[in-house]
Amino acid sequence: MVNGLLESWHVVSFPWAKKLGFMLKIEDVADRIMNAGYVVEVEKSIVEMAQGARTDYLKVMPTLRIHAPLERFSSKDLENGPWRKFAIGSANGLGDPYAQLLQTTYFHENNVGTPYLNALFSTLISTRNRILETREDFGSHPERDQFWNACRIHHYPRGGGFMVEHNDTHFPSVLASAGVPFLQVMALLSTKGVDFQTGGSFVINGEGTRTYLEDSCPLGAVVMFDGSIRHGVADVDPDQVLDFNLASGRIAAFVNLYQVLR
Repeated sequence: MVNGLLESWHVVSFPWAKKLGFMLKIEDVADRIMNAGYVVEVEKSIVEMAQGARTDYLKVMPTLRIHAPLERFSSKDLENGPWRKFAIGSANGLGDPYAQLLQTTYFHENNVGTPYLNALFSTLISTRNRILETREDFGSHPERDQFWNACRIHHYPRGGGFMVEHNDTHFPSVLASAGVPFLQVMALLSTKGVDFQTGGSFVINGEGTRTYLEDSCPLGAVVMFDGSIRHGVADVDPDQVLDFNLASGRIAAFVNLYQVLR
């Protein structure tokens, strides 16, 4: 496992390995995360899946009711359909308060009408769980696991969408209390130079070097990091007029584990 929790050498077969023979050593992931702070993998089948997932998302997003940032919901609510909300300011629900401006849409992992998006979420969940040596379906049974897969899309609009530089502390702490390591896994669903021109997601390594992921990572790239590395989203095209309903902007898919709240 990552963060020094790896006790033995394992080989992980990613969900697309059956077709492509792609193999990834867990030890390799752990070492690369510890050395560089993050890991990026690009596979043709995932790129194709991500293109379909982007189309699924953009088709459904404008049709959804917008909820208030602090309006409560649970995984069961997602059985009735996606939950779209704006995250503006520093108090936006769970987690630590840090400034941000984006819209987030949560999906049930088996949402009706979004087959490519469901397949992408399933791939990211399986990848995360195999790397962390948990059940492959961990998070898919909230009552059993006491955690659920918060499958969601982060969409930073042109016109200044951003998330301030930070490192993750809340969710790693919650998961650690249950004996579950934290691993951030995301898939990029936009292309810099096409969907937006400036800004975008970045990570900062131990030497303080800032790397903008979308400068070199294509749509469909899978990015993994443990949350301790400083990261954020720099202002996306602040020279444009902000409009949350446009398909443009910086977009990514996430599958964090959220604790079941009583």
